[in-house]
Amino acid sequence: MFIGYIPHNEDQVDFADQYQRLASFAKEQGIEIGCVHSSESFENIKNIIQADCEGILINKISNIGSYLLDVKQNLQFCRERNLKLFSIDDGYSFDTSNLTKDFFKGMDIAIDIRSHLISQSTRKVLHQRKKEGKKLGRPFGAKVKSKLENNSVEILQMLDAGISKSEIARKLGINRASIYAFARRRGIPFSRGDK
Repeated sequence: MFIGYIPHNEDQVDFADQYQRLASFAKEQGIEIGCVHSSESFENIKNIIQADCEGILINKISNIGSYLLDVKQNLQFCRERNLKLFSIDDGYSFDTSNLTKDFFKGMDIAIDIRSHLISQSTRKVLHQRKKEGKKLGRPFGAKVKSKLENNSVEILQMLDAGISKSEIARKLGINRASIYAFARRRGIPFSRGDK
């Protein structure tokens, strides 16, 4: 039995289209879909996977993560649980035969290269803007909401779901200490094992 996953979307036509593509693929491959789960995050599907689940069907690899690091972590989850993952639109098929240590080492290299490329392109853009005489940075005294304030609902939901503060910090690009301070201000306890 496989689980289908479709990211939560208000557009019912899009949902129906994605569902149809999953169903067609499953029929062609002779795969039984036990259920189709829809939520805002792939993280939520991890909590409902049963022991008899063989794998997960998705339409696009971006459905399991917005960032390459998220995709890697979710593929590692599939490997640890011995789950197959089919990304239909991309033509990707993952299982323990190709989710090897070398594969994940390659992903680590790709993540590292991507971060260097982003840093390099950011430096070039900032240098160009400075050359053009544009002021960089936030104006003195400007009132700007922090990432914590902008994402407070999402952070609280992730904390309620049992996601570690370190993982939340990584996902939002926030310092881990900020997440701890956020939780402490709201009286949310943390354990020594929370990383």
